[in-house]
Amino acid sequence: MVDTILKYVEEQLRKGYKPGAIKQTLVRQGYSPALVDGVLESIMRKGSASEGPMPLGVSHEKKAFPKIILILLFMAVVILGVIFVPGLIKGKGALLDIGVGSDKPSYSPGENLGFELKIYNMGSVERFDINLIYRVLDQNENTIISKEETVAISTSTSHHRNIELPETLSPGNYVLKAFANYEGKVATSSFSFKVEEKPAAAVVATCYDSIKNQDETGTDCGGTCGGYWYDNSCHPTPKTTTSTKEETCTDGIKNQDETGTDCGGTCGGYWYDNKCNVAPKPITPAEPTLAEKMIEARALAQTNPEQAKSVCLSLKEALDKDKCLKTVAQISMKKEYCEIIKDIDERDICYYPFFMQGDYTVCEKLTDPDSKEACEQLRELSL
Repeated sequence: MVDTILKYVEEQLRKGYKPGAIKQTLVRQGYSPALVDGVLESIMRKGSASEGPMPLGVSHEKKAFPKIILILLFMAVVILGVIFVPGLIKGKGALLDIGVGSDKPSYSPGENLGFELKIYNMGSVERFDINLIYRVLDQNENTIISKEETVAISTSTSHHRNIELPETLSPGNYVLKAFANYEGKVATSSFSFKVEEKPAAAVVATCYDSIKNQDETGTDCGGTCGGYWYDNSCHPTPKTTTSTKEETCTDGIKNQDETGTDCGGTCGGYWYDNKCNVAPKPITPAEPTLAEKMIEARALAQTNPEQAKSVCLSLKEALDKDKCLKTVAQISMKKEYCEIIKDIDERDICYYPFFMQGDYTVCEKLTDPDSKEACEQLRELSL
C-alpha cells in the first residue's frame, strides 16, 4: 500500500501538481493525513539528498513549445488521470478489533450486566457502520439473551453497555460474547461471569420478632427485652422458689436470667466458646471479594503500579489475573505488565494502546497476524 502511494505521489509531482493538492486528493479517497504527510516528507528528503531537485513541473521557458502542443499535453494528462488515478488511490479497507470487559465478576438474577466495549479501528478512516451483536451463553453454549445494535465508527472508541439479566436466571457460570460485523468481516471478544443467588435480606433483631436472639434468655424475653423466662413463657418478675438456697452469680448454676453458668443477664458478661467473657465475641472480617480487589488494583495503578500488580497476582483465577494485569498496564502505561499475562488474546489487547501511541517495540510481541501487520505499518510510517 505504501509503495503504491509513493509511486502515485512521485508521478503527480513530476506532472506539476502541488503537494497540497495531491494530499487533498488522497485524503478524500480515505487515506490517513498522517500517512500522506509521511510519504510527501519521504519524497522531499529523497529529492534534497539527490544530485538535483526533483522536477516539479513542465518547463515554462519561452517558446519551448507552441501553445497548441501545450494544450494537447494538458489534455493527455487529464485523460491519463481519469483512467489511472482512481485505481491508484483506492480507499483502505476497514480493519477492526474489539474487546469487552465486565464491570465485576458476579451478578444476581435481575441485575444489569455492565461491561465496557472497546472498538479499535486499524484500517479505513472513513466513517462506516458496524453491526454489533451481544449474546449471553450458558455452560452448554445455549443463548440466554441476544441484543443487537448498529453504530457508526471512524476512529477507535469505547462504549459502556448494560444487559438486564432475567429474574429467573439460574446460578452458574456464563459467557458474554460480542460480535462486530462489518464489510463481510467479523471481530469477536468475550468474557465470563458468574450468576449467584440473591443474598437473603438481613433480619433486624427486635424484641417483637418471635425469635430468640440478641441477649434474650427466651423468645423476646430477658436481657435487652427485659422480663424473666421460665416455665416456657416470659414473666415480669423472677421465678419464686421454695429452695432455701439463694440464686446468685457465683452459685455455679445457670439460673436467674443468665445466658450461661453465672454469666449474662443479671450477672453480666458474654457467654460463648463454653465460657464467660468480658467482651462480645469479635466478628471476623470477611475476605475482600474479587470485585473489591479489582477496584483496589485500578485505583493503585495510578499511584503505585507495583502494588496494583501484587493485588492482581493475588487473585485465584488465571483469567481474573490476566484481566486485572491488562487494566493495570493500560492505566499505568507499563507494558512489562502485559508480558505477565498468560492468555494470548488478552496479552495482544493489552499491547494495543502502546503501539497506537507510538511504542512500536511491542510489534514483535504480538501474536495475532492482523494486529502485528497494523503495528508494523504504523512503525514504517513513523520512520
